[in-house]
Amino acid sequence: MKKIIFLIFYTFLFSSVQYYDNLFFVSSINAVDSLALEDYSEIEVSNQKYINNPNKIKAMLGSGILPGYSQYFINNQKTKGIIFLGFEILGWAGYMYYTNKAEKFKFDYQDYADQHWSFSNWCDHYYDYDTSDNPFRDLFSNQESGEYSAINSGHGLEFYYDDEDGIRRYMKTNSSNFGEFYNQHDLDEDGNAELFVESRNLIMYKTHDFYEEVVKYDQFFTGWDDQEEIQRITNDWGADNATSPNKTYAKNIYDKAVENYQIQDWVVISIYANHVISMIDALIVSTISSDTASLSYNYNPTIDFHQAEIIIKLN
Repeated sequence: MKKIIFLIFYTFLFSSVQYYDNLFFVSSINAVDSLALEDYSEIEVSNQKYINNPNKIKAMLGSGILPGYSQYFINNQKTKGIIFLGFEILGWAGYMYYTNKAEKFKFDYQDYADQHWSFSNWCDHYYDYDTSDNPFRDLFSNQESGEYSAINSGHGLEFYYDDEDGIRRYMKTNSSNFGEFYNQHDLDEDGNAELFVESRNLIMYKTHDFYEEVVKYDQFFTGWDDQEEIQRITNDWGADNATSPNKTYAKNIYDKAVENYQIQDWVVISIYANHVISMIDALIVSTISSDTASLSYNYNPTIDFHQAEIIIKLN
C-alpha cells in the first residue's frame, strides 16, 4: 500500500511541474458584466483550441517502451526526453547496484550459517534450557502456558534422510511424525544426532525460509555452534530473543541483505513510475495537439467558481 501511495504521489508531483508550462493554455476571456444576485443560472465562458496530430498512440507506446523517446522524437520536447531517459538510466544503475549488494550479503549470511549452524547441534541441545531455574527458559517457552515448546512445534525445517531400508525419506520438523522420529532415535542424547546425520545421509533442504528461520527464530537457536554463549536481547518489537556471537553476526548480515532488497524494490517502483509518467505525458501532449482533444476554462460568477477542463478522445 505504501508503494502504491508513493507511486500516485510521485505521478502527480512530477506532472504538476512538467505540465504547467507545456499543457495547460487558456485563452483570455472578456470580463463578464455585472449580474443580478437573484439570477442563479450557471454561466460558462469557454475557449477551445484544436490542432491535427495523429501520433498520440505511437507516442504513448514509444514512451512506454523507452521513457523519453516520444518526448524527444515525436513531441519535440528534447529536454524533457533527456530527463526521462536520464531517470531510466539512473534507475537501472541503482537496481543493479542494490541487487548486487543484497545478493552479496545473502550469500555471506547463508555461507556463515552453513558453517556455524547444524541440525545435529540443534537436536542435541534443544532441551538444555528446560529446567525451572534456567534464566533463559522463558525464551523457549509458550508465552501463554509457560510450557517449554516441543521441538516439533512452531516453524518447520525440511530435510531428507535414508531410512533403515535405504529408501530416501522426507521430513519436516514441525510435524507430529518428527516428534516421534526424534524420540525413536534418541536425538537428544549427546552424539546421537550427529551419528544419525552421517549414517543416514541426512541433508537439510536449504531454501530462503531455512536461512531466515535459523537466523531469526529462538526455536532454532541451539543449532548454533556457540549456543552455550547465550545472551538475552530485546528486538525492535520489544520482545526478548536468544542470541550468541555467531547468531548475532549472521543476523546483522541478514538485516543488511533485507535492507538492500527493500531499496531495490523502491528503485523498481521508481522505474515503473518513470515509464507510466512518460507514457501519460506523451499521450496528453500529443493528444492536446490533435483534433480529438480540447481544453476549456469555465467561470460561474454567481458562485465565483473557476473550472479548468480537459477533454480527450482516444479513438
